[in-house]
Amino acid sequence: MGKSEDFYSVASYDGVVKKVTVAIWILLVTESLFFVYLFSVEMPLSFLSIVLIVFMPCISLIVLVVPYFFTPKGFRFAYQGFRIERLRNIITIPYNQILDVQRGKWTWKAVRLGGSGGLYGYLGFFHLFGIGNVWMYVTNRHKMVLLETKKGVKYAFSPEDPEGFVSRIQKKLVNKFVNDRMFYDS
Repeated sequence: MGKSEDFYSVASYDGVVKKVTVAIWILLVTESLFFVYLFSVEMPLSFLSIVLIVFMPCISLIVLVVPYFFTPKGFRFAYQGFRIERLRNIITIPYNQILDVQRGKWTWKAVRLGGSGGLYGYLGFFHLFGIGNVWMYVTNRHKMVLLETKKGVKYAFSPEDPEGFVSRIQKKLVNKFVNDRMFYDS
């Protein structure tokens, strides 16, 4: 492992996420094919039908592809901080900003305030009852970890080995505290 990285974990999907994702793909592709058939064969060709023939598949494609760019591909301990790696907008949380990290337990008692509730995972901004507002990057409900920053921002994510991940972050926090104390005490 290089100087800037010491640990990486992939983000794998659990059974529910896989089933929801496949079901949504089948539904939207079928719907698009139905509209293309309906407006090109069953109805007289007009400007409106041509617009709908193009518009419906494009909307379906956007709904299916855009969330994929925001799905976590993995989680990394990097030199500059803990990283949630996505195809678009890698999120970096500096170690000195982490207040607490713990193993999370999945709950269906949540309100999605913005994001995806099953397509490629549970992604976006959610309100989890008993926890509060959380930025979710969870692809496997059984492997959830909760992280809170000093500013009160909460994140949920799902590495392959959640216990090992919590342990590694806690060690980094303890080492950071010890190093900071040594610096200030000298």
